[in-house]
Amino acid sequence: MLFLLGFVVSAVAIRYAIIAAHKLGVVDKPGGHKAHDTVTPFVGGVGVITATLCGLAVVSQFYEQFGERLYAFLFGAVALFATGFADDILNLNFKIRFFVQAAVGLIMVFWGGVVISDLGYLFSDDVLELGFVAVPLTLLATIGAINALNMIDGIDGLSGSLSIVSLLLIALAVYLAGDMAYFSMLLILAGGVAGFLYFNLRYFRQRRARCFLGDNGSMLLGFVFAWLLSDLSQMTDGSPRAITPITTLWLFAVPLIDTLCVMLRRMWLGRSPFHADRNHLHHLFLRAGFRVQDTVLVLAFLQACFGGVGLLGMYAGVGEGSMLIAFLCVFALCFYVLLRPWRLVPLLRRIQRVLGFTSVHAVGVHVSGLSPDSLSEISALLNSTISPYSDFRFRVYAPRPPAADGKYFGVIRLLCDDQDQTQVQISRIIAALRRELRSVPGVRIRQFVERQASHERRVGRKAAGAERRFSERRSTGKGTLIYSVDSAAGESSVLAR
Repeated sequence: MLFLLGFVVSAVAIRYAIIAAHKLGVVDKPGGHKAHDTVTPFVGGVGVITATLCGLAVVSQFYEQFGERLYAFLFGAVALFATGFADDILNLNFKIRFFVQAAVGLIMVFWGGVVISDLGYLFSDDVLELGFVAVPLTLLATIGAINALNMIDGIDGLSGSLSIVSLLLIALAVYLAGDMAYFSMLLILAGGVAGFLYFNLRYFRQRRARCFLGDNGSMLLGFVFAWLLSDLSQMTDGSPRAITPITTLWLFAVPLIDTLCVMLRRMWLGRSPFHADRNHLHHLFLRAGFRVQDTVLVLAFLQACFGGVGLLGMYAGVGEGSMLIAFLCVFALCFYVLLRPWRLVPLLRRIQRVLGFTSVHAVGVHVSGLSPDSLSEISALLNSTISPYSDFRFRVYAPRPPAADGKYFGVIRLLCDDQDQTQVQISRIIAALRRELRSVPGVRIRQFVERQASHERRVGRKAAGAERRFSERRSTGKGTLIYSVDSAAGESSVLAR
């Protein structure tokens, strides 16, 4: 019920905020490095702040142990939401944003009493106290969490999906620790994020986001994570901690690793760590041909795995030092991979094929191992599968030189301007062909990706002569056209046999 309450208040708030944003012109316009092509309101934070206020109201009504800390949390949340909204509209200087974030961090420490005072039992049986380093480290962690979530908010649904995964994992840990106040608040917050995702995720017929989270929402959620993870990982008033300090790294792993790796890579290349580029994890997934919704699904699953590992290690009694070393190994591996994106992208393409996702670069279906007698059967299957939704062109070629087994290969091209519809049809065609031709030996069905320089694994790294020889090999391997079907013209012809 608490999750549903957060969902409803968030969804209703965002619905009316979208209407108001369009009337007032408070929208994100396409252009520059932005991927969207329509004006979109950045009011996702309205739903999150509404759910946050609702959660605080519930906590203050039924649980009294928060006391003055409740007002510190409220002040910090509203301050960062307002600053983020101003940044969305006015593009504030980064110095102003950092100043507000640092001020909110100080309020969290000195008013809210939330400070990272120790790092747990890292390397001995004694708690590793931070002493005078505690406050600076808390400020650094707070500013880092706020900006990490902001920096990963690059595609529809990503920051919200990562947030809801982490919130639910933290809620599980809090429930097992018996802290029902925080558990209630976390469920309402998770519901609020789900209400935002209802408008932001791409699903079914919703092919683009109806609103963005904006800096107002990402800065707010970053502060929420900074407060929660800092507070729950420390022993307050002698009460046991719900999670260990090292577990917080696992529960916030994807935004943290992505941000640190990208910033370290920029410094490695002699650039400013704040210099924008397109080498975040989600950018590399998109470059490899993953659709936005598939990228979100994979990274959310990855966050769930990281968080699950952190919690399982904690409950299984694995040493905190060992969990830290494991996290640093994962981070080092990710940094090594992200340092060479030209090697990661081909690997992601192979992973995409294994997962069965449709590439955003796919324009049709490639079928090899075709026998002469199966062509009319496949044409009839394509007419029944594709024609009701889209026109298509089916071309069959005899390889040069001819194959020893006399087999052909074919290419099914969809004549559709809608990229999303094309990908849906490609998935339908591949599923239908594999189902109908599963008993035919030697037939191989895969996506057909039009050859472009950006798809080459070593683009820009070959000598001109090697590039030319590679191009010649590709161009001579196409074959002779022997069979053609064009659904738009209603024509089918055998050109050669």
